[in-house]
Amino acid sequence: MNIRNEIINITNSINNKSGYSSELLKTYDYGDLDKRDIAYIKRCVFTEIENRFFIDYVISKCSDLELNKLDKIVLEILRMATTEILFMKTADYAVVDEAVELANNLTHYKDYVNAVLREVCRINLDEEDLGDEIKFSINKELLKMLNKSYSKKTVKKLLKSFFYKSDFVIKQNKLKENNLKTNLENQGFVLEEHPFLKDSFIVRNPESIIDTNEFKEGKFIIQDGSCSLCAEVLEPVENSIVLDICAAPGSKSCNIQEITNNQSIIYCNDINENKIYRIKENVNKCGVENVQYMNFDATILQEDLINKFDRILVDAPCTATGVINKNPEIKLFRTKKDVEDLVGIQRKILENCEKYLKKGGILVYSTCSLLKEENEENVDYIENKLNLKREDIDFYGDKNEFIKLMPFQKGTQGFFISKFVKD
Repeated sequence: MNIRNEIINITNSINNKSGYSSELLKTYDYGDLDKRDIAYIKRCVFTEIENRFFIDYVISKCSDLELNKLDKIVLEILRMATTEILFMKTADYAVVDEAVELANNLTHYKDYVNAVLREVCRINLDEEDLGDEIKFSINKELLKMLNKSYSKKTVKKLLKSFFYKSDFVIKQNKLKENNLKTNLENQGFVLEEHPFLKDSFIVRNPESIIDTNEFKEGKFIIQDGSCSLCAEVLEPVENSIVLDICAAPGSKSCNIQEITNNQSIIYCNDINENKIYRIKENVNKCGVENVQYMNFDATILQEDLINKFDRILVDAPCTATGVINKNPEIKLFRTKKDVEDLVGIQRKILENCEKYLKKGGILVYSTCSLLKEENEENVDYIENKLNLKREDIDFYGDKNEFIKLMPFQKGTQGFFISKFVKD
């Protein structure tokens, strides 16, 4: 296998919106490539997507042809090679030679590719004011929505945070383990107490942690700091009947049953049947019991579920703008139309879940979005249009209308949590 061919194959899949880059890079068939080559492919693809508009700008400065008129394969070869020249440690001459050879094999543009890349090797952009769209590789519509939601200072912090590497957070599963920190530290892992979550840790050297018996036996789960808060805010109690309406991959359901020591009954639903299998795997590994599985479209009312549940978690499908540092293509492709469509889906799910909730029951609405349209505006919609009353959430010793975590904070990505009680 040729690693640069594989880079182009993966970036084409991302361009075609075949899935999130984090999942594609994890599940791609790398054949017989060694670990070092696979790591190089992952880094090159991720860096190119993360800096796409900046890279295209550089290529356009070095090309006599307009980029939108180029053959797609030629453009991807140029993007890949420009990424290597600007961001990787590979020698420039080697990058150019490999790209020219690839262009010769796949296209008739080898001389053009050679000329452009030699200009890229010489370019100096230090003096140029690129503007936020190019500098941070974010599309106009999404940047406008962020500017609508936040101050200029906060937007700048967010744009910078999209390039941060997330803290690697694990949560101890108290159904199986009470001495996780000591046991992992004895194996050489460096763990730091999470700043606001009990039983959670930031791992500073996580490279081989999935090979440990503790992980294989479900004694901890890999889970962003914000996610496990949902279960705490939901306040599940023994003998309660709980619905996790968009449950995949199942980690929040595990958190809920951990709190009640497996003494509540939880219904895990997902529209995607394949994801149900993944939920089952996680639930079984973590020793979670009293679980029922459902597979239906949450936007369609299920008459048999009306007034059935004491607790409902709606971790809704969203723009995922809070996890851009994991999936940088979001800042390239997300549009206002996407947001409008998703808000419609979110509100339909909420309308149905309000009917499923018993009187006096608690509903938690959460997203991994940064946008007010999906968060605060949906809170207003729930309060004004549905038979649900917002409740303050205790967090850091204060009462909060909702919890809003930002990707530039320690131990978390962007996340939003709100809580409601049915009158």
